[in-house]
Amino acid sequence: MINQEYVYHSSKVRGLKVLEPKPSTHKTPWVYATKDIASAAMFLGDNFDFICQTGFLKGKPYIWERFKGAFDLGYKNKKGAIYYLKPDTFKEGMTSFTGEIVSEVPVKVEKEIFINDVQGFLLNLEKEGKLKIFIFPNTPDGRPSNKEDIVARGIVWTIDFGEDTLDRVKEYHPDVLDRVIKGLQERDYEFKNKKWLKYNK
Repeated sequence: MINQEYVYHSSKVRGLKVLEPKPSTHKTPWVYATKDIASAAMFLGDNFDFICQTGFLKGKPYIWERFKGAFDLGYKNKKGAIYYLKPDTFKEGMTSFTGEIVSEVPVKVEKEIFINDVQGFLLNLEKEGKLKIFIFPNTPDGRPSNKEDIVARGIVWTIDFGEDTLDRVKEYHPDVLDRVIKGLQERDYEFKNKKWLKYNK
């Protein structure tokens, strides 16, 4: 049981009254939330893992800029809402992401706050010591500096979700596209679009 008054969910959509379970990368319909506002705020922008990754280091949430300018790309001029939810139906330990909790049933919104400047909000959270932002080329302790995690995600997400993933690798991390293609070939992946084969010569 989660012993606190509220848990938090961020969204680009304002005015929601009930949050419905939806499938994400885990392929299971859940309502996602966090136990603190700083962690929820990380998801207000375009924090797709190839742009800015999120995580926890010594219990503190962090944003990791994966290439120069990614923090601006992900959060500058972005707006969104943070929803306050009752924790009653949420469960911990259902995903590998520390601090993430999920509900298998719809959740009523108790309160909403609107963030007009997401990037500024995050920078203020960092000043308050509630969040850490790693600006490229800085890397969180224990995380790979050779983009091996990007390669691994590129391989798995292409298999699971399709070759649109390769378009994103090419756009944000063209320097590792050949490694992703090679990894897919090693798994005997059958490319739907043969254009990708030219990137691994």
